[in-house]
Amino acid sequence: MARALAARLYWPGWVLATVLTGLVAGFMLGHALVLGRFVEWLLTAGAPAHGLLYPAFRATSGRGGLTVFYAVCGLQVISVVAFLVLALASGRARGAAALAAAAGVLWLVAHSASGFGALERKVVLATGEVPVDVSESFLRLNIPIHLFHAATLTAALGALLAVPRSALRRKD
Repeated sequence: MARALAARLYWPGWVLATVLTGLVAGFMLGHALVLGRFVEWLLTAGAPAHGLLYPAFRATSGRGGLTVFYAVCGLQVISVVAFLVLALASGRARGAAALAAAAGVLWLVAHSASGFGALERKVVLATGEVPVDVSESFLRLNIPIHLFHAATLTAALGALLAVPRSALRRKD
């Protein structure tokens, strides 16, 4: 019964995990190339620039975009883990699913465990001068950590995209 249900949900689970992982990988690459660099520019342009411009931007952009971003990121993590469960239960592409789940969760673990998540929150929620130690740490870690996120998510996406090929090989 459980194996039949897993088999029925396998391909929809794969599609969801693949789409969400691709989206979040794009988010992280975009952050590393554009938004992260904008925040760095604000920090290096001087405290008044960051203290006035970024809070004004945040206030006019609303919480909707950030809420959607967090929701998509959370769903991505849940979807790769759920796909791993489906792969294990159905006996299909277990290796690729395990790699996708490990890499698909690693970015979030690294974000939190490194302390960068808390540091980033201090910078983007600042309404005035950002303390020098916080600013320096942020500037040192921002781009490398988001490139790491993009790389791990790309590895997860690659593993997910290999799943249909492994299914074709099994039929031969």
